[in-house]
Amino acid sequence: MKIYQRKGERSREHIILQASDIFNTYGYYITIDEIAKYTGINKSKISNHFSTKESLFIAIADFYIVEIQQYFESITISKEISWKDYVEILSEIMDIQFKYRNAIIFILTAPFKDEALSLHIIESFKGRKHQMIRLFEKLVEDNYLLESVFEEKNFKIFYHQHAVLSVHWLNTYLLFDFNKSYEEVKPTYLAGTISIYKPYLSAKGLAEFESLDLEALLIKKQ
Repeated sequence: MKIYQRKGERSREHIILQASDIFNTYGYYITIDEIAKYTGINKSKISNHFSTKESLFIAIADFYIVEIQQYFESITISKEISWKDYVEILSEIMDIQFKYRNAIIFILTAPFKDEALSLHIIESFKGRKHQMIRLFEKLVEDNYLLESVFEEKNFKIFYHQHAVLSVHWLNTYLLFDFNKSYEEVKPTYLAGTISIYKPYLSAKGLAEFESLDLEALLIKKQ
């Protein structure tokens, strides 16, 4: 029985990963029949694990939540983080989001409501917000950000801008830049996110902000 369960889990994971690639290639309007056609996986096998396309998207979104959480847990806060290090963290978060882009957008815009998923997303968001705040605190501690960023009025606006820009760049990509490569547009999107930090950068942070060649950094990371 345990062997069967392990095989079932592997089969389910294979379907999720293959379907995620197909959604990213063809968009989230394609059907289960088309997913079966493009992946070569029998439709009945897909339906055995996922009765609807929505349930498949939920499973992909859950993979994203797990992967982004594992990434945050891998970040070492104890050592000094340079501005360059921090920008690389934001860049790597974007890479994970891009990997699951169509599932993220579907979940954000879908008309259906899944209570369990909603609670899962809310708890995940709270956890990530706490981890981002810890990174902001580290930037203040290492003299890259000014403490004024945490003043209540400032922080509400700052975090709202951060939350919007650091996720909804996916909307811009899928709606307007879909004919361009991710590598081509990523420097612009990342620059848009880090620009909201500028009013709160210390002299040290501003000097590193101005000297950082974002496109060169991203090319080096490829």
